[in-house]
Amino acid sequence: MTKAIGIDIGGTFIDLVLSDDSGLRLYKFPSTPASPERGVVHALEELVEQGVLAPSLVDRIAHGSTVATNALLEGAWAKTALVTTRGFRDVLEIGRQNRAHLYDLNVERPAPIVSRDFRLECSERLDATGAVVRAFSDAEIDDIAEHLALENVEAVAIVFLFSYLNSAHEQRARERLQQRLGIPITLSSDVLPEFREYERTSTTAVCASLRPVIEKYMHNLADQASDLGIKPEWQIMQSNGTVISATQAQKEPVRILLSGPAAGVQGAKTIGQSMASPNLITMDMGGTSCDVALIQDGEIGQTTTGSVGDYPVAVRMNEIHTIGSGGGSIAWIDAGGALRVGPKSAGAVPGPACYGRGGTQPTVSDAHVVLGHLLPAMPLGGNLTLNVDKAQAAIRIIADRLSLTIEQAALGILDVADAAMERAVRVISVERGYDPRQFSLLAFGGAGPLHAVSIARRLAIPRVIVPAAAGVLSAMGLLTCEIGRDYGISILRPLSAMNETALMERFRALEARGLRELSAEGIEESQLRLEMSADLRYQGQSHELNIRLESRAGLGLSVGDLATWEDAFHNEHQARYGHASLDEGIELVALRLRMTAPPAFAQPRVRFDDAFIDTCEHLVWFDASGPIVSRMMDRRGLTVNDTIEGPAVLWGTDATLLVPPGVRGSCDVMGTLQLEIS
Repeated sequence: MTKAIGIDIGGTFIDLVLSDDSGLRLYKFPSTPASPERGVVHALEELVEQGVLAPSLVDRIAHGSTVATNALLEGAWAKTALVTTRGFRDVLEIGRQNRAHLYDLNVERPAPIVSRDFRLECSERLDATGAVVRAFSDAEIDDIAEHLALENVEAVAIVFLFSYLNSAHEQRARERLQQRLGIPITLSSDVLPEFREYERTSTTAVCASLRPVIEKYMHNLADQASDLGIKPEWQIMQSNGTVISATQAQKEPVRILLSGPAAGVQGAKTIGQSMASPNLITMDMGGTSCDVALIQDGEIGQTTTGSVGDYPVAVRMNEIHTIGSGGGSIAWIDAGGALRVGPKSAGAVPGPACYGRGGTQPTVSDAHVVLGHLLPAMPLGGNLTLNVDKAQAAIRIIADRLSLTIEQAALGILDVADAAMERAVRVISVERGYDPRQFSLLAFGGAGPLHAVSIARRLAIPRVIVPAAAGVLSAMGLLTCEIGRDYGISILRPLSAMNETALMERFRALEARGLRELSAEGIEESQLRLEMSADLRYQGQSHELNIRLESRAGLGLSVGDLATWEDAFHNEHQARYGHASLDEGIELVALRLRMTAPPAFAQPRVRFDDAFIDTCEHLVWFDASGPIVSRMMDRRGLTVNDTIEGPAVLWGTDATLLVPPGVRGSCDVMGTLQLEIS
């Protein structure tokens, strides 16, 4: 029976993977955007009623959630106050010099996380070395506490100048406020002890504002799951590709903003490792968006300069580029008469017209139905039967506007969607110095395999990989993720001025913090793997590159020869930007330490219990030359070394794969399909 559960909430479906000694079982249920936890609990209840889930035997449950992301994008955060150094209350609104719409006189700037009425100043002050210039005043912070209590504030962010060098004032402020308010209080020295005042303030304010939201969500979810008999503490996916306990996620929800997409890339990495295919471009196309990422030499690219919506979030996260292109993306005609697709989506409710839930606008999924890629006889996840007549009626809206047949309009919709995804792949590959021809395209998500071959052909990518659990790979990835944390500290000194002793002191301070926090998660020292890296830049540059220094199992760090740091930085700069300045001085911006422990999970083959659908033939459109007779196959029936040759459509309970003419492939022992693209 079930030992572990992975649950990922998407815009259209809730994906579940149940894991036990016999393999993985895949399930999809409709999302409930208005109340995400209700959909999760309903899915678990249904599996218990079916007898496939034994609550008492579950010893691990991992969750990827968009709750924090949606709350931030929709402005549904808690009533939050910011306490900061006098003179810096407007950092959140001033931001950076760069503007997204430089010449738009009517642009509306995003609402700050904390309104000006609740940005309060404290007269404390540290200098650029962390030394006290003006002492902290208990009386002043007590007055602030009294004011916040009267305003019924739900959360507080504390961001003092240079607190990443000396956190004493922030710690004291939290102590005084906590005594009087009893609400979540978040310190910048805990969340992001690094320089760049605007990013540190934004990240801390986002974190504070989401704490009450995530605490309520996780408490409701855990309580209702416990009522079903599912007792283990929930693990939550972080944006950096590791999981943490729900308790820790509630303290720092800013680290789970890219929870779902990060799990998908982690699942793709696991598939790549099983196939000895370390260089991957991943494409996760779901119902509302498409997420693309690059994995080189088995390592997922990461960044600390990300943002969610209009808000900078400077915590470490997987480097994922997202566009509004999914199965539910709505096709429309712009003012110039051009066909556009997305970013607006039909979502789960009402959904694409073919779902028969009240949607009438044309979507990408409707185009696939019109072209014969999706059939009513082969329902989508959650036993969703498709309505061809409603799909045709929706696409006819576009066809009539453009004086096309509905099939021509449907092909146009897919071409526009594919062009947008091609551009997204170029952003994370060509624009960063990587040749996509040297990578394989790993496609997943409910809609990803439908578009994979088209995207690969556009970019001359030679191979497409589609996992057996393609439609629920994010949920599977949750079970393969390491438990861990990322830590960093700003340095801002010339690399030539540093020595091994000084660097090791800082790394050991990060290591000590990690040991304390991970031991609280039940992780033993012997399980830990450490990865050291440094942010470096040429002196005078504004932005830096992260250079990996060492990765090893167990404790016992070594910074190595600093000359190797220099060589690695020059090489990375050359690869990324096409040039390197070997005579320029290098500045050490920050040190970073990643501490992880492996999950107790071995990737078994996906298990299918239902009867397979018989292979049949059907007319399918692949291009404007017209429909051709194609095999409609149940991909669950494929076994090791089975070959696939287009034209064919391989249906699955979680995702459908489109195999155009001229494409050949095979199935491996894990059920993964590999297509060779000519």
